[in-house]
Amino acid sequence: MSLQILTPPGAEPVSLSEAKTWLRLSHDSEDALIGNLIHAARETVEIKIGRSLVTRRYRETLDSWAPSRLSACGTAFALRAPPLLSVEQVEIFARDGTAEIWDPAEWRADTAADPGRLIARAPFGFPQPGRRAGGIEIEFTAGYGPPEAVPAALKEAILRLAALAYVEPGAPIEPGRGPTPAAAAIHALLKPYRAARL
Repeated sequence: MSLQILTPPGAEPVSLSEAKTWLRLSHDSEDALIGNLIHAARETVEIKIGRSLVTRRYRETLDSWAPSRLSACGTAFALRAPPLLSVEQVEIFARDGTAEIWDPAEWRADTAADPGRLIARAPFGFPQPGRRAGGIEIEFTAGYGPPEAVPAALKEAILRLAALAYVEPGAPIEPGRGPTPAAAAIHALLKPYRAARL
């Protein structure tokens, strides 16, 4: 199973000017460094909470419809990297490697659920791939939307992480680990947004 980013975020949730204001910096000699720190902090936050912040498009490749991600009745399949905005396409591969697009009339995307779900419409079920490895490919779009739609607490966590990395270059930052007040504050900001494990 793999999750590939097809279209990366168009911008970071925190702008360079916001980060410089947070750091109280007026010069621009370290703009490239601060931009890299913002990027790294955003990726860290996304990994920690299991969510996509700014909108991007993914392709998830699966061997099968994993039972751990199917609903109890077997009609809904949970997708990774919430919040889900849309499902563009589902491809099912035959044993010989040929792909067939699953008819969109037979499924719908449940974007209201957290995490979002792919739901097989009655009386249809999830089509089974003939190819044993990588027999299913799902293309979907996820994220809170544009940068301004990202929750303020998550933006603050990014700012705090970037600031810690700027003040202590090379120091490992692990939100929630260790006794530092900074780590505890970041952990508190992230805790309400942690996605359910799939």
